[in-house]
Amino acid sequence: MRLKSATYYDEIYAANGKDYPAEAEITHKFIKRYKISKGNTLLDVGCGTGVHMNLLKKHYQVEGLDIDPYMLREARKHYPDMNFHQGDMADFDLGKTFDVVISLFSAIGYVRTKARLNKTLKTLARHLNPGGVVLVEPWFAPDQWHPGRVFTTVATKADSKVVRMSYSRQRGKISVLEFQYLIGTSRGVEHETELLELGLFTEQEYLQAFQKAGLTVTHDLKGLDGRGLYIGVKP
Repeated sequence: MRLKSATYYDEIYAANGKDYPAEAEITHKFIKRYKISKGNTLLDVGCGTGVHMNLLKKHYQVEGLDIDPYMLREARKHYPDMNFHQGDMADFDLGKTFDVVISLFSAIGYVRTKARLNKTLKTLARHLNPGGVVLVEPWFAPDQWHPGRVFTTVATKADSKVVRMSYSRQRGKISVLEFQYLIGTSRGVEHETELLELGLFTEQEYLQAFQKAGLTVTHDLKGLDGRGLYIGVKP
């Protein structure tokens, strides 16, 4: 992600109606339902700007991890009291374990390939205490992705506005999102382009990845907001 798009990330999704407080409370309910371990440490993998973490810290001792330095810059700016790490979700090693590991808002799609999906679940499971729970919110399955769609979002800050237009494409089992930004300030209008690629995994591929990681897995079809949710428990 680029610096300017990271700066506007929260405003863009607020304009799209993303309800972080509701999602955090539903996440907490899933954790209470499935977690067996007695502790309350939580790692948010693909934490982005840290909004979910900030809402969940009233229930848990939270830490976050993301690969994107610009997203982490925003997270640390807004939440300087929280602990953030930079790393790849497929192979990071923090040298400690947690009672809860979450990966929300379809961040799992960025691993792109089935091999890296399997590697990622093993990495998440390795960072989990016995009786702990992993929650993964999936990206679209191959039959759910529709290339050729165009969406526009307008977001406002006190001193600026941004218009984001997206176009969807597909290359094999990779979904491609092209974003075009117009960013208007008192200095004028800037243009920025961003290209995102996310893997399209089937339900069976998600289930197998959890099972290969040694986790007992449940698939909740609704999840936090209709995307579904995979819940893994470590024996």
